[in-house]
Amino acid sequence: MTYRLYPSSWRAVRILAAVCAALGASDGAAAQTTAPADDRQRNLFGLRAAPLDEPIVTDRPDFTESALSVPIGRVQLEGGYTFTFDREDDTRSRDHTFPEFLLRVGLVEDVELRIGWLGWLMTDELFVDQDDEGRTFTRKVRDNGNSDLNLGFKFHLLEQKAWIPEFGIIAAVNVPSGSTTKTSGDVDPEVKLLWSYVLNDRTSLSGNVNFLMPTTDASRLFQVASSISLGYGLTDRLGSYIEYFGTYPNDRDADGAHNLNGGFTYQLTDNLQFDIRAGFGLNEEAPDFFTGAGFAIRF
Repeated sequence: MTYRLYPSSWRAVRILAAVCAALGASDGAAAQTTAPADDRQRNLFGLRAAPLDEPIVTDRPDFTESALSVPIGRVQLEGGYTFTFDREDDTRSRDHTFPEFLLRVGLVEDVELRIGWLGWLMTDELFVDQDDEGRTFTRKVRDNGNSDLNLGFKFHLLEQKAWIPEFGIIAAVNVPSGSTTKTSGDVDPEVKLLWSYVLNDRTSLSGNVNFLMPTTDASRLFQVASSISLGYGLTDRLGSYIEYFGTYPNDRDADGAHNLNGGFTYQLTDNLQFDIRAGFGLNEEAPDFFTGAGFAIRF
């Protein structure tokens, strides 16, 4: 998600520019007829693109997805890299995930198409083993492969009004397209309820409640995940957040996994953002440590 300030002074500048443009257009109306704005700009899918009058809003780097959809006719690509470390008993695991692509396309007002692909998953496990003579040694097992595709839609349902938060919903499925050891082997549906609330010019609160049905061990598992994220705008371009998220249960016959993380976002332009984050698990079921970085760009 993106956390940034929107000073009223910028809105005044935009309004003044719009008035000047309107006066200029009226002066030249007798000499030339201009085409409607919708006909002047289209995206790479041929859709009429909405004007970009607000900075980019992203679904990364936190676990919480934004309640807002991509503007109609606009294309937004988000991606990054995550490193995860976990130690349990005598086993240590390291995971690398990239490029974490999420392609978002504004189809109509308040509706976007989503195509997600975590990408390449590299897992290294180190554990203590014994040979036939009883001598201990460290064994390393590597499991690399690509993940399943995630296809879905986001719907922006309600704008914030008085005490009512902003609401959205994501409906999606994971398609069994990944490597043998990384795919679930089935079509896995998921629904995510999204909300956010702007507290003041600098601070916002947001969260998700997710309902997932992944396939593990060739059978269906029902999971619930939730998050709550507090965002704070440090400057016009630099934002920060701190977030809790968890999954219940984390796996079959397992407890829930509880995590805490935080990070920063920096908007180089209104259409380009970079981010970094780091976090850790709050219980044994969650990873000991994770960190990552990424980007988002809008066309």
